[in-house]
Amino acid sequence: MKFASTLSLLIAVPLLAVAPAQAQDSRIRTITYVDGEVIRLDTCVSFQTMITFADNEKIENVAVGDAAQWQATPNKRGNLMFVKPFQRGAFTNLSVVTNRRTYAFELRTKDAAACKRGEVIYDLRFTYPKDEEEAREAAEKAAAAPASPAKPVSTLPEKRNTSYTYAGDPSLVPMRLFDDGQSTYLMWGEGVPFPAIYAVLDGKETLVNFGYREGFIVIEQVGPAFVLRRGDLTATVYNDAYVPPALDALSPQPRPETLRKADAATTPKKRTGWFGRKED
Repeated sequence: MKFASTLSLLIAVPLLAVAPAQAQDSRIRTITYVDGEVIRLDTCVSFQTMITFADNEKIENVAVGDAAQWQATPNKRGNLMFVKPFQRGAFTNLSVVTNRRTYAFELRTKDAAACKRGEVIYDLRFTYPKDEEEAREAAEKAAAAPASPAKPVSTLPEKRNTSYTYAGDPSLVPMRLFDDGQSTYLMWGEGVPFPAIYAVLDGKETLVNFGYREGFIVIEQVGPAFVLRRGDLTATVYNDAYVPPALDALSPQPRPETLRKADAATTPKKRTGWFGRKED
């Protein structure tokens, strides 16, 4: 207990001894994290103390020695812990395991007079010298390394169908044309005005809407063909790999009467022979 008492004094000493020299409420305490040390935390009944861990830490396990007299609750993000005693004289320990460190706390309650004087910690925070040193070394290493331009990340699909052919005026045909199964991508040469684009469905042409991405015109659909028009010029590009969607076992299934009608339509009718007799 000698070590825990010593650390409690570190928490209780004036603010300038445990935190940077700045105007800060004495009820907000900052201490240095040391692996393997027990942290004594003095609390007050009817008050809660928040323990703030590093931003890159996430609480994984919490264990309280006497859960009947103490409440220890992490926040949703997992980097804060709220500790609260239920009665005076409560005394136990608290173990917190994060994704990066292990913390051991000794929990005590202060007397009513001390609590009335405001001798209570609202927020206990940590500094991590090892992390700060590693971050400083990484920053120095990055600054010393020659700067290399970042390669732009393409948003275009890697899996592409490029099986397209055309008929008509070649001046309307795009330089690049492919689809990813959901959208169709077209690119014309620099300075070439692109034509109006029509989707072909059931033999009818419908003007399509499109967007732009990395120099491509993107049509949010695929189809068997698209018609390109500019003035009196016309061309048609064909998707030679296009396969129309087909119903499968996971699709809505036909009703029984639909199947009967389909069978009747495909069953050959018997021919009527001489004298009204049906032939086989």
